[in-house]
Amino acid sequence: MLGREIYSAFFLEKTMNDTTSDTTEFQSDNLQRFIFDNAPVRGEWVHLTESWKNVTSRREYPVAIERLLGEMMAAAALLTATVKIKGRLVLQLKSTGPVTLMMVECTSKNTLRAFAQWDGDVEDNATLTQVTGEGALAITIDVEGSKQPYQGVVSLQGKSISDVLEAYFKQSEQLETRIWLAADSQSAAGLFLQQLPGESNNKEVDEESWSRLSQLASTISNKELIELGAGTLLHRLFHEEECRLLSSTELSFSCNCSRERVADTIGLLGKDDAKDLVEEQGHIEVACEFCNEHYQFDEVDVAQVFASQISTKTDDKTVH
Repeated sequence: MLGREIYSAFFLEKTMNDTTSDTTEFQSDNLQRFIFDNAPVRGEWVHLTESWKNVTSRREYPVAIERLLGEMMAAAALLTATVKIKGRLVLQLKSTGPVTLMMVECTSKNTLRAFAQWDGDVEDNATLTQVTGEGALAITIDVEGSKQPYQGVVSLQGKSISDVLEAYFKQSEQLETRIWLAADSQSAAGLFLQQLPGESNNKEVDEESWSRLSQLASTISNKELIELGAGTLLHRLFHEEECRLLSSTELSFSCNCSRERVADTIGLLGKDDAKDLVEEQGHIEVACEFCNEHYQFDEVDVAQVFASQISTKTDDKTVH
C-alpha cells in the first residue's frame, strides 16, 4: 500500500497522545475532520454522548427507534460540517410505518436536538424497513438570510440510514461518499468519507485510492465506532496512509423553544379560538417536541398575549 510507515507529524503526535487518554468520555460530543495527503479524499468522525443523552432522557424510545434516531443525529452533525453553512441543517423522516415522524436539527452554532414520533410496538431488532415502511428522508439546509431553504428528498430505500444518505449524495452531488453510523442507549457515532475532485489528472490512481480507503473504512465495527476515540480509530483504520487531522469541533444539545415563542404561536390562533380552547380545557398547554418542555397558559396568560399584540400594533403606528 502507498504511504507505508509514513505519517504526518500531527497525526502521529495526536495518536501517541491518544493511546493513554483516547476514551469515549474524552472524545465525547466532538467532531473531528481529517484528510489524506496521498489521496483526494476527506473525512469526518463524530461522537455524541451528553448531547445524545439529553435527547433520550426526555422520552423513552423503543430500542430500534432510539438506534435509528441516534444514527440520524450523528449523520446530521456530519452533514452540517460538510456543507459549512451559517444556519441549520434538518433531517426529517416521514413514513407509513410505526415511525410517523423523526426529525434532527444541527446548527452552525454546533448545537443539536432531535425527536421521534411513533405508533404501536416496535421489536428491538426491527430493520429500517420494518420501522419506517414506505417513506422519504428530507434534507433541508436553511441558510441565515436566505429567502428560501434548499431541500433535497430521497426515498427510504436500503438497509440503513447510511444507505439512504449515500444514495442522496450520489444523486445530488455525484461525489463518491460513504457513511458509517452506530448508536446505542449511551452514545451515537459516525464516520464520513468523501472523494474530492482529483488534482493528479490521473483518474485511475484516484479511483484506486478511493477504493482502497473506503474498503479500509468498511472494516470498522459498530462497537469500534461507538467506543473508540478519533485518534485510535483513525490509526487503526488508516495506519498505512498519510492521514492528517484537521480542526475539531465540540457539539452540544440545545433547544431554542421558549415561553415567548409559544405565546407567539398562540397569538396566531386568533383571540376567539384561543379563548374557546381555554374555556374547553381550562388552559392551553403546548409541549416542545424536541425537549419535551411543557408550557401552560391560563385565561389570564392568554389575555396578556393578545393585550401585548394590541400594544405592539399601537407602538408600530406611533409617529416618532
